Amino acid sequence: MAPGPEIFLVAGEPSGDTHAAHLVRALRARRPDLSVWGYGGPKLKDAGMDVAHDLASDAIMGIFPVIAQLPKIWKLFRRVVDAMRERRPLALVLVDYPGFNIRLAAKAHALGVPVIYYISPQVWAWARGRIAKLARTVDLMLVILPFEEEVYRGSGMRTIFVGHPLMDHLRSIEPDVDVIARLRGDSGDEPLVGLFPGSRRHVVDTLLPVFLHAARALRSRPGTESARFAIACAQESFADDVRRVIPDDLPATVEVGHPYEVMEASDLALTSSGTTTLEIAAHETPFVLGYRVSPVTYWLGRMLISVDHIGLVNLVAGRRLVPEHVGVLSFADAAANDLHRLWTDASARAEQIDGLRQVRERLETEGSYSRAADAIIETIAANGP
Repeated sequence: MAPGPEIFLVAGEPSGDTHAAHLVRALRARRPDLSVWGYGGPKLKDAGMDVAHDLASDAIMGIFPVIAQLPKIWKLFRRVVDAMRERRPLALVLVDYPGFNIRLAAKAHALGVPVIYYISPQVWAWARGRIAKLARTVDLMLVILPFEEEVYRGSGMRTIFVGHPLMDHLRSIEPDVDVIARLRGDSGDEPLVGLFPGSRRHVVDTLLPVFLHAARALRSRPGTESARFAIACAQESFADDVRRVIPDDLPATVEVGHPYEVMEASDLALTSSGTTTLEIAAHETPFVLGYRVSPVTYWLGRMLISVDHIGLVNLVAGRRLVPEHVGVLSFADAAANDLHRLWTDASARAEQIDGLRQVRERLETEGSYSRAADAIIETIAANGP
């Protein structure tokens, strides 16, 4: 048995690791006696969680990568189910990562463990039929996007909008002004373009060649011939591989572990989808979104996705504020055209920056982690010690 009151937590992606770490600190500030066990990453470990497996660092996406890792995923799944059966935690807190966590919610519910979902899976985008399943297995849904509370209205699931944690997280970060100054350099009128090909190895392997092609294409256009590039690399483990694929004639640097400095220093950006789009928006840096998928994934997505945009920034804005390029084929030339327009057309750049500022204002909900922690503590108190 666990030595004291305990909750389990599962965060399967780097962004979830970041936000869950803030949440754990807020929880333990309110309940110092509370221990946290589960799957996460280095930031959750630093926050005091007993990380049984670093699920955040080896998170995988896409149909075929998941299939290849099914035996490992199943083993991890059974481990946490067995631990819940043996240790009976006060609650299971799930952070996004729907493929794993939605199934885990059903198992926890069957065991009588209260289930709290923090950062809702985007079932409203690709599987609205799963909302009813979530309502049967989740005791409390804590949503972070303004429109999500309305999405779950009528499902019978207790849902609380706690505000987006992005601005709280950014306020906790002290940017390295030396890195920003070094990146900017003596650029004059030449644009610095930040490239954000993702945080997972297989996504970077897929997207980085396209991003580099777009970078070279941008330099072939009038007015951006002297563009420079900063590649935000999420992990030191594959930084050398990133450096090796950069063409010799492309002025690009690789920045490991400084994504926000790259966002702040850059005049433009090209990014994959995900939370990064909101982070770049918060820095009010004009950008373009690009994502490449397998033919099967693209075909399934066309059938299943029920929203007009894939970029979170466009969903929050409620319109196509940022150009999106998603498909099977290379989008390099199209992305270069959009970046060129954002640099050479002052009115287009100003219009996007104004829209990004509005998105930032909609996300400016101070105290998100505190509200989420309070709701979790209240739920635990209603169900146990």
